[in-house]
Amino acid sequence: MSNRVVLRIRLLVLLALLAQFLHVAPWLGAQEGAEREAGVVVGTTGLNIRECPDVTCGSQGLAQLRDPIIVTGPPENGYLPVQWAGKAGWAWHLYVATPSRGTPFLEKGTPGCNRVAIIVNIGIGEPLQIHPLLWLKEENVPATIFPMGWWALAFPDDMRTLAMLGFPIGSHGDVRLNLTGFSDEEVITDIRDSAIHIRQVTGKDPVPYFTPYAADMDERVRSLVASEGYLPVAWDVPADDWGEGISAEYVFDRVVPKVEDGSIVEFHLDGPSSAQATAVALPWIVEALRKQGYQFVTIQDMAQPCPPAATPVSATPLAGTPTVATPAPAG
Repeated sequence: MSNRVVLRIRLLVLLALLAQFLHVAPWLGAQEGAEREAGVVVGTTGLNIRECPDVTCGSQGLAQLRDPIIVTGPPENGYLPVQWAGKAGWAWHLYVATPSRGTPFLEKGTPGCNRVAIIVNIGIGEPLQIHPLLWLKEENVPATIFPMGWWALAFPDDMRTLAMLGFPIGSHGDVRLNLTGFSDEEVITDIRDSAIHIRQVTGKDPVPYFTPYAADMDERVRSLVASEGYLPVAWDVPADDWGEGISAEYVFDRVVPKVEDGSIVEFHLDGPSSAQATAVALPWIVEALRKQGYQFVTIQDMAQPCPPAATPVSATPLAGTPTVATPAPAG
């Protein structure tokens, strides 16, 4: 074989390799530029890994609490592109923690379906106002109740009444102390003791949602709460109804003008002013927000994407004796 033939063969091989490289190089660049970050599943015991970034897409499996998961790019429609258990899919952003994103928490729901969530934190210790909760049930208005563990033990009849009414019952911690001043071990003990004490009275575990005492929750506390399988929950509209000398007009004015699509509104019904303030204002607030086109949902609903056709399940009328559904898989 002549040198000229050998050179021609080598040139053809080089040209073929160059063509192949030029075809592959853009893909390689995209892969190298993609955002890849190791993370972990938090805040739920079952996270849907969906086939596409939409709630209507099929699930490829349920990632479990503390499962390792890799985020492979930026979010789309509230879903993160992920790799989990050898599968590529999409995970709802509230349940994936990474070093750069920190621990996710729910302060306001995804807008787009005119949802509002009412939460009631309980643990001040004054007489509980039950009648506004009875009114909510009669009006088919969902709400989520967050009692403290100590309160459940101190007022077992009231705690059992709340459970019988069928409201989802989360956790507001166990004792009236700011968790940011606790050690890691003490925070975990508080979370677990709250669940134990609520279960002792009601016979059921609280639903996996946690509100902090005095709204005091930093990244460290959030990460500990989420690692125990609870979604940390905050709120964007506080009624500021926990003190003395509060009027119903004050509570109404603190809430209604500030509500937006996706708002979480925090109330108290065991404070020193609850009887003349929140208990009176709550029906006014519900009626005013209904006239503005809002639908009321539970925290479980608010933690999820807008449902198909934007019709939250919890906003539909309830029939018969109310029951609390087992939380569905997240995402």
